[in-house]
Amino acid sequence: MMSGGHHFIDAQGESRHLMVALDGRVKVLLLLAALGVNLSAGGLRVPLALAAISFVLVQLSGVRTADFLKRMAIPTLLALVAFATQLFWMRQGEVLLSFSFFSFNMAVYSGGVARGLELGSRIIGGMSVLLLFALTTPLPELMRSARFFRCPPVLVELALIMYRYIFLLLEEGGRIRTAQKSRLGFVDFRSGLRSSSIMGGMLILRTYDRAEASFAAMRCRGYRGALTAAPPGALQSRDWLALAVGFLLLIGEIKSFCHRDAESQKKGLLVVRFISVSWCLE
Repeated sequence: MMSGGHHFIDAQGESRHLMVALDGRVKVLLLLAALGVNLSAGGLRVPLALAAISFVLVQLSGVRTADFLKRMAIPTLLALVAFATQLFWMRQGEVLLSFSFFSFNMAVYSGGVARGLELGSRIIGGMSVLLLFALTTPLPELMRSARFFRCPPVLVELALIMYRYIFLLLEEGGRIRTAQKSRLGFVDFRSGLRSSSIMGGMLILRTYDRAEASFAAMRCRGYRGALTAAPPGALQSRDWLALAVGFLLLIGEIKSFCHRDAESQKKGLLVVRFISVSWCLE
Protein backbone atom coordinates (compact mmCIF):
# COMPACT_ATOMS: atom_id res chain seq x y z
CA MET A 1 0.00 0.00 0.00
CA MET A 2 1.01 3.54 -0.53
CA SER A 3 0.95 6.60 1.64
CA GLY A 4 -0.40 9.97 0.77
CA GLY A 5 -3.74 10.98 -0.69
CA HIS A 6 -3.99 8.24 -3.30
CA HIS A 7 -5.79 5.02 -2.45
CA PHE A 8 -6.14 1.79 -4.37
CA ILE A 9 -9.64 1.41 -5.69
CA ASP A 10 -9.60 -2.30 -4.81
CA ALA A 11 -8.97 -1.56 -1.12
CA GLN A 12 -12.39 -0.03 -0.49
CA GLY A 13 -14.29 -3.19 0.46
CA GLU A 14 -13.71 -5.16 3.65
CA SER A 15 -12.46 -8.73 3.30
CA ARG A 16 -14.89 -10.16 5.86
CA HIS A 17 -17.86 -9.40 3.60
CA LEU A 18 -19.11 -11.96 1.10
CA MET A 19 -18.74 -9.89 -2.08
CA VAL A 20 -15.09 -9.15 -1.33
CA ALA A 21 -14.28 -12.71 -0.27
CA LEU A 22 -15.83 -14.32 -3.36
CA ASP A 23 -13.54 -15.90 -5.91
CA GLY A 24 -12.54 -13.53 -8.71
CA ARG A 25 -13.56 -16.03 -11.40
CA VAL A 26 -17.13 -16.03 -10.10
CA LYS A 27 -17.26 -12.24 -10.12
CA VAL A 28 -15.85 -12.07 -13.64
CA LEU A 29 -18.53 -14.45 -14.93
CA LEU A 30 -21.30 -12.57 -13.14
CA LEU A 31 -19.93 -9.25 -14.39
CA LEU A 32 -19.94 -10.37 -18.03
CA ALA A 33 -23.41 -11.88 -17.69
CA ALA A 34 -24.82 -8.74 -16.03
CA LEU A 35 -23.32 -6.47 -18.68
CA GLY A 36 -24.75 -8.69 -21.42
CA VAL A 37 -28.21 -8.55 -19.87
CA ASN A 38 -27.92 -4.80 -19.39
CA LEU A 39 -27.08 -4.26 -23.08
CA SER A 40 -29.53 -6.76 -24.56
CA ALA A 41 -32.65 -6.12 -22.49
CA GLY A 42 -34.67 -3.10 -23.55
CA GLY A 43 -36.67 -0.77 -21.39
CA LEU A 44 -35.89 0.77 -18.03
CA ARG A 45 -36.65 -2.07 -15.64
CA VAL A 46 -33.58 -4.27 -16.07
CA PRO A 47 -30.86 -1.54 -16.01
CA LEU A 48 -32.44 0.19 -13.02
CA ALA A 49 -32.80 -3.14 -11.22
CA LEU A 50 -29.11 -3.86 -11.83
CA ALA A 51 -28.20 -0.40 -10.52
CA ALA A 52 -30.29 -0.94 -7.38
CA ILE A 53 -28.82 -4.40 -6.75
CA SER A 54 -25.29 -3.05 -7.24
CA PHE A 55 -25.91 -0.22 -4.79
CA VAL A 56 -27.24 -2.61 -2.15
CA LEU A 57 -24.32 -5.02 -2.59
CA VAL A 58 -21.84 -2.14 -2.37
CA GLN A 59 -23.37 -1.17 0.97
CA LEU A 60 -23.20 -4.76 2.21
CA SER A 61 -19.53 -4.94 1.17
CA GLY A 62 -18.48 -2.21 3.57
CA VAL A 63 -17.82 0.45 0.93
CA ARG A 64 -18.75 3.97 1.97
CA THR A 65 -21.74 5.44 0.19
CA ALA A 66 -19.84 8.66 -0.52
CA ASP A 67 -17.09 6.77 -2.36
CA PHE A 68 -19.60 4.97 -4.56
CA LEU A 69 -21.64 8.09 -5.34
CA LYS A 70 -18.51 10.12 -6.07
CA ARG A 71 -17.40 7.60 -8.67
CA MET A 72 -20.91 7.52 -10.15
CA ALA A 73 -20.91 11.29 -10.77
CA ILE A 74 -19.26 11.11 -14.21
CA PRO A 75 -21.44 8.19 -15.47
CA THR A 76 -24.51 10.10 -14.31
CA LEU A 77 -23.36 13.15 -16.26
CA LEU A 78 -22.83 10.97 -19.35
CA ALA A 79 -26.31 9.52 -18.90
CA LEU A 80 -27.79 13.03 -18.79
CA VAL A 81 -25.89 13.97 -21.94
CA ALA A 82 -27.15 10.84 -23.71
CA PHE A 83 -30.70 11.65 -22.63
CA ALA A 84 -30.45 15.25 -23.83
CA THR A 85 -29.03 14.28 -27.23
CA GLN A 86 -31.77 11.72 -27.87
CA LEU A 87 -34.47 14.32 -27.21
CA PHE A 88 -33.71 16.05 -30.49
CA TRP A 89 -32.20 13.13 -32.40
CA MET A 90 -35.08 10.67 -32.39
CA ARG A 91 -38.08 11.89 -34.39
CA GLN A 92 -40.60 9.22 -33.55
CA GLY A 93 -43.95 9.37 -31.81
CA GLU A 94 -45.93 12.40 -30.78
CA VAL A 95 -44.53 15.92 -30.57
CA LEU A 96 -44.31 16.90 -26.91
CA LEU A 97 -42.62 20.27 -27.25
CA SER A 98 -41.58 22.51 -30.12
CA PHE A 99 -39.70 25.81 -30.07
CA SER A 100 -37.35 27.94 -32.14
CA PHE A 101 -33.67 28.28 -31.34
CA PHE A 102 -32.26 31.15 -33.38
CA SER A 103 -33.16 30.06 -36.93
CA PHE A 104 -33.66 26.36 -36.07
CA ASN A 105 -36.99 24.73 -35.32
CA MET A 106 -36.54 22.25 -32.45
CA ALA A 107 -39.04 19.57 -31.45
CA VAL A 108 -39.10 16.96 -28.68
CA TYR A 109 -40.82 13.67 -29.52
CA SER A 110 -42.10 10.97 -27.21
CA GLY A 111 -39.88 8.43 -28.92
CA GLY A 112 -36.83 10.57 -28.19
CA VAL A 113 -37.76 10.80 -24.50
CA ALA A 114 -38.22 7.02 -24.28
CA ARG A 115 -34.95 6.36 -26.11
CA GLY A 116 -33.06 8.87 -23.96
CA LEU A 117 -34.36 7.31 -20.75
CA GLU A 118 -33.38 3.86 -22.00
CA LEU A 119 -29.83 4.90 -22.92
CA GLY A 120 -29.37 6.79 -19.67
CA SER A 121 -30.58 3.85 -17.60
CA ARG A 122 -28.24 1.49 -19.46
CA ILE A 123 -25.27 3.75 -18.69
CA ILE A 124 -26.23 3.94 -15.02
CA GLY A 125 -26.86 0.20 -14.76
CA GLY A 126 -23.66 -0.82 -16.55
CA MET A 127 -21.41 1.53 -14.60
CA SER A 128 -23.00 0.49 -11.30
CA VAL A 129 -22.15 -3.14 -12.04
CA LEU A 130 -18.59 -2.20 -13.06
CA LEU A 131 -18.07 -0.14 -9.91
CA LEU A 132 -19.40 -2.98 -7.75
CA PHE A 133 -16.85 -5.28 -9.37
CA ALA A 134 -14.01 -2.75 -9.08
CA LEU A 135 -14.67 -1.81 -5.46
CA THR A 136 -14.92 -5.41 -4.23
CA THR A 137 -12.21 -7.17 -6.27
CA PRO A 138 -8.50 -6.77 -5.45
CA LEU A 139 -6.35 -6.40 -8.54
CA PRO A 140 -4.19 -9.51 -7.88
CA GLU A 141 -7.36 -11.59 -7.66
CA LEU A 142 -8.58 -10.11 -10.93
CA MET A 143 -5.26 -10.89 -12.63
CA ARG A 144 -5.33 -14.49 -11.38
CA SER A 145 -8.79 -14.81 -12.84
CA ALA A 146 -7.58 -13.37 -16.13
CA ARG A 147 -4.79 -15.94 -16.26
CA PHE A 148 -7.32 -18.70 -15.52
CA PHE A 149 -9.43 -17.58 -18.49
CA ARG A 150 -6.36 -17.76 -20.76
CA CYS A 151 -5.65 -14.04 -20.99
CA PRO A 152 -2.17 -13.50 -22.53
CA PRO A 153 0.46 -13.30 -19.74
CA VAL A 154 2.05 -10.17 -21.22
CA LEU A 155 -1.25 -8.28 -20.87
CA VAL A 156 -1.62 -9.40 -17.27
CA GLU A 157 1.90 -8.29 -16.39
CA LEU A 158 1.47 -4.94 -18.13
CA ALA A 159 -1.80 -4.33 -16.28
CA LEU A 160 -0.20 -5.07 -12.91
CA ILE A 161 2.84 -2.87 -13.56
CA MET A 162 0.78 -0.01 -15.00
CA TYR A 163 -1.66 -0.08 -12.10
CA ARG A 164 1.18 0.00 -9.61
CA TYR A 165 3.17 2.80 -11.22
CA ILE A 166 0.24 5.06 -11.98
CA PHE A 167 0.00 5.81 -8.27
CA LEU A 168 3.75 6.15 -7.90
CA LEU A 169 3.71 8.67 -10.74
CA LEU A 170 0.92 10.61 -9.04
CA GLU A 171 2.81 10.69 -5.77
CA GLU A 172 5.99 11.83 -7.51
CA GLY A 173 4.08 14.57 -9.29
CA GLY A 174 2.52 15.64 -6.00
CA ARG A 175 5.91 15.97 -4.35
CA ILE A 176 7.29 18.01 -7.24
CA ARG A 177 4.25 20.29 -7.21
CA THR A 178 4.53 20.80 -3.43
CA ALA A 179 8.19 21.76 -3.81
CA GLN A 180 7.33 24.19 -6.59
CA LYS A 181 4.52 25.78 -4.59
CA SER A 182 6.85 26.31 -1.64
CA ARG A 183 9.10 28.26 -4.03
CA LEU A 184 6.18 30.39 -5.34
CA GLY A 185 5.98 28.47 -8.58
CA PHE A 186 2.19 28.93 -8.96
CA VAL A 187 1.62 32.53 -7.90
CA ASP A 188 0.17 33.51 -11.28
CA PHE A 189 -0.83 31.92 -14.58
CA ARG A 190 2.52 32.46 -16.30
CA SER A 191 4.61 31.02 -13.49
CA GLY A 192 2.12 28.13 -13.11
CA LEU A 193 2.43 27.30 -16.79
CA ARG A 194 6.22 27.35 -16.60
CA SER A 195 6.23 25.22 -13.44
CA SER A 196 3.85 22.70 -15.02
CA SER A 197 6.09 22.29 -18.05
CA ILE A 198 9.14 21.79 -15.82
CA MET A 199 7.20 19.26 -13.73
CA GLY A 200 6.23 17.32 -16.87
CA GLY A 201 9.84 17.08 -18.02
CA MET A 202 11.02 16.00 -14.56
CA LEU A 203 8.31 13.33 -14.38
CA ILE A 204 9.40 11.83 -17.71
CA LEU A 205 13.04 11.63 -16.58
CA ARG A 206 12.19 10.24 -13.14
CA THR A 207 9.80 7.71 -14.68
CA TYR A 208 12.59 6.41 -16.91
CA ASP A 209 14.99 6.23 -13.95
CA ARG A 210 12.39 4.42 -11.82
CA ALA A 211 11.69 1.94 -14.63
CA GLU A 212 15.39 1.12 -14.99
CA ALA A 213 15.79 0.66 -11.23
CA SER A 214 12.65 -1.50 -11.02
CA PHE A 215 13.77 -3.72 -13.88
CA ALA A 216 17.19 -4.19 -12.27
CA ALA A 217 15.51 -5.12 -8.97
CA MET A 218 13.23 -7.60 -10.74
CA ARG A 219 16.21 -9.23 -12.46
CA CYS A 220 17.97 -9.58 -9.11
CA ARG A 221 14.88 -11.38 -7.78
CA GLY A 222 14.86 -13.92 -10.58
CA TYR A 223 12.69 -12.26 -13.23
CA ARG A 224 13.26 -13.92 -16.63
CA GLY A 225 10.42 -12.51 -18.70
CA ALA A 226 7.40 -13.82 -16.80
CA LEU A 227 5.93 -13.04 -13.39
CA THR A 228 5.21 -16.02 -11.19
CA ALA A 229 1.80 -16.11 -9.52
CA ALA A 230 -0.04 -18.64 -7.41
CA PRO A 231 -2.79 -20.37 -9.41
CA PRO A 232 -6.35 -19.91 -8.13
CA GLY A 233 -7.65 -22.69 -5.93
CA ALA A 234 -10.84 -24.69 -6.18
CA LEU A 235 -14.15 -22.89 -5.86
CA GLN A 236 -15.76 -23.10 -2.44
CA SER A 237 -19.41 -23.74 -1.68
CA ARG A 238 -20.12 -20.04 -1.18
CA ASP A 239 -18.69 -19.31 -4.64
CA TRP A 240 -20.95 -21.89 -6.30
CA LEU A 241 -23.93 -20.59 -4.33
CA ALA A 242 -23.25 -16.97 -5.32
CA LEU A 243 -22.79 -18.00 -8.95
CA ALA A 244 -26.08 -19.92 -8.98
CA VAL A 245 -28.03 -17.13 -7.26
CA GLY A 246 -26.56 -14.50 -9.58
CA PHE A 247 -27.41 -16.44 -12.73
CA LEU A 248 -30.91 -17.18 -11.44
CA LEU A 249 -31.53 -13.48 -10.82
CA LEU A 250 -30.29 -12.57 -14.29
CA ILE A 251 -32.35 -15.31 -15.92
CA GLY A 252 -35.40 -14.12 -14.01
CA GLU A 253 -34.89 -10.59 -15.27
CA ILE A 254 -34.56 -11.86 -18.86
CA LYS A 255 -37.73 -13.96 -18.58
CA SER A 256 -39.71 -11.13 -17.06
CA PHE A 257 -38.62 -8.88 -19.91
CA CYS A 258 -39.34 -11.44 -22.64
CA HIS A 259 -42.81 -12.33 -21.32
CA ARG A 260 -44.12 -8.81 -21.06
CA ASP A 261 -47.16 -8.56 -23.24
CA ALA A 262 -48.09 -5.73 -25.55
CA GLU A 263 -50.48 -4.24 -23.00
CA SER A 264 -47.75 -3.72 -20.42
CA GLN A 265 -45.55 -2.11 -23.07
CA LYS A 266 -48.36 0.31 -23.92
CA LYS A 267 -48.76 1.16 -20.24
CA GLY A 268 -45.03 1.81 -19.95
CA LEU A 269 -45.16 4.11 -22.96
CA LEU A 270 -48.07 5.99 -21.42
CA VAL A 271 -46.07 6.45 -18.21
CA VAL A 272 -43.12 7.79 -20.22
CA ARG A 273 -45.39 10.20 -22.05
CA PHE A 274 -46.95 11.38 -18.79
CA ILE A 275 -43.52 12.03 -17.26
CA SER A 276 -42.35 13.78 -20.42
CA VAL A 277 -45.41 16.04 -20.58
CA SER A 278 -45.10 16.91 -16.89
CA TRP A 279 -41.40 17.74 -17.35
CA CYS A 280 -42.14 19.90 -20.40
CA LEU A 281 -44.92 21.80 -18.60
CA GLU A 282 -42.64 22.55 -15.69
